[in-house]
Amino acid sequence: GLFVTKGSQLIANGTVTAPIVFTSNQAPGSRTKGDWGGIILLGKATNNTPGGINNVEGLPISSDTEFGVASGADDNDNSGSLKYIRLEFGGYAYQQDKEINGFTFGAVGKGTTLDFLQVSYNNDDGFEWFGGTVNTKHLIAFKGTDDDFDTDFGYSGLNQFGIDRKSTRLN
Repeated sequence: GLFVTKGSQLIANGTVTAPIVFTSNQAPGSRTKGDWGGIILLGKATNNTPGGINNVEGLPISSDTEFGVASGADDNDNSGSLKYIRLEFGGYAYQQDKEINGFTFGAVGKGTTLDFLQVSYNNDDGFEWFGGTVNTKHLIAFKGTDDDFDTDFGYSGLNQFGIDRKSTRLN
């Protein structure tokens, strides 16, 4: 997975004609859900858990997997800018039944830009927010195995234009 630790930023801005694609390192035709972890953004915004600090589920507890702060949360925290990104074949299980989401947002603040993001063929949630205040627009979740959009720990941002599709058959 690609981990962006709290206090750091990821700037990955594709365009409508040249999106950035994060995908499996397996050969085309051999790619499958869970080949890699996904993108994990960790910030310093508000969440509603005791103590305010958490770690990414299924991974060793360390400063590299930590999000939130014990006091003085920054709801305007900026973890970067992600635009026009397609993420494929994520959801690696670091422990049994503890897969990583396509995009995991841990206490990410509203200073972060998240727009035109797509998760395809993920082995868990497409998008999951663990607290935080980040706003998002134009999200697509395609053929994941669990929730397409999931929130925990008091997430309080705004989301506009989200769509999901679970199967290839339309009824």
